[in-house]
Amino acid sequence: MKFFQQNCPICGRPVKMEKKLKFMMVVCNHCGGNFKASGRSEGARVNTILPVSQGEKIDALLRKSERVLRLGKIGQC
Repeated sequence: MKFFQQNCPICGRPVKMEKKLKFMMVVCNHCGGNFKASGRSEGARVNTILPVSQGEKIDALLRKSERVLRLGKIGQC
């Protein structure tokens, strides 16, 4: 298998990514959040997100997307 699945720590949705992205910063195509790929598959988690204001979430996602665009690394969903 050349893919693994990891849950996004921002939105909790599963993100399917290539094994070559293991331990790299990747982007969730659902919410745009970025996180470090663990390299191991995970099952679904419940209640992983703390509520934040919509403005704070938008600002955080914009900052993350700018970093990811500079790095040029994304995960596949």
